[in-house]
Amino acid sequence: MPRRDDRPDGRVGTWTNEYLLEHVSTQRHSIVSNEWDPFNIEKLQLSGRQLDGMPVTKNREGPNLLFLTTLRDPCDRLLSAYTFFALTTTEARREKNNREAPSFHEWVENNMERAGKYEIGSRTAFRSNTARLNHIVWRFSGGSLTNLLPLKEDDWKDPFETAIRTLSQHDLILPMDVMTQDDLGKTALQQLLGWDKFEVKGRGHHGDKKGGHVVTTGGIKNSNAREHFSSDEFQKLWEGNWLDNILYLWCRAVFLARLHCKDSLAD
Repeated sequence: MPRRDDRPDGRVGTWTNEYLLEHVSTQRHSIVSNEWDPFNIEKLQLSGRQLDGMPVTKNREGPNLLFLTTLRDPCDRLLSAYTFFALTTTEARREKNNREAPSFHEWVENNMERAGKYEIGSRTAFRSNTARLNHIVWRFSGGSLTNLLPLKEDDWKDPFETAIRTLSQHDLILPMDVMTQDDLGKTALQQLLGWDKFEVKGRGHHGDKKGGHVVTTGGIKNSNAREHFSSDEFQKLWEGNWLDNILYLWCRAVFLARLHCKDSLAD
């Protein structure tokens, strides 16, 4: 996430295609990432493909870019976001003000209300999106999924279809729960990018630097939602994220098939 102007995180998702090409062509970063904003669907043109998979007539200078993303089990991601943003990063301030941390459900509800004020590229309520249910659909539909719950079919159908098309045009999707199983994630990155080193360098990282599993603040926490919540709570949370769960399982299956079933796919 390169700096831009006075922003330590340059909000890559809001860059124009022309500026992004100029950056990767002239700067030392050959990889840039977008964290806070939803995926900008117009960026797919830089891969040489459109949302429907049809090729783009290349009438510009510069390389075609590869698009990679990581996806996490939707319930585990929500628990991890709660642990980090509601507990870890606010601990000192809460102790100073003698305040208790919000419960998981209070944190989700409060942030979903704030998410209605969010605008792409702005600083207003941008962290509230970490508490979104069906975050994958929101992100890869270009932010078109509403923050209002419960969802009706008219609310989710078009964003869901757009998210499917967007993810279909990515060159690699890494499901986080299999990244460390027999080094599957490293194998995929090596095949696509030619990487053979995964150590994390620099200060301010806590965790497994050699294996590439680190955090910037606090220690690595257990984010297994199935173990953390009661069976009824977990079932409710899973059903609330049903759109994301479908997408995650689909992307996970495609990832494993590409690694292990190449001959079958070729046939």
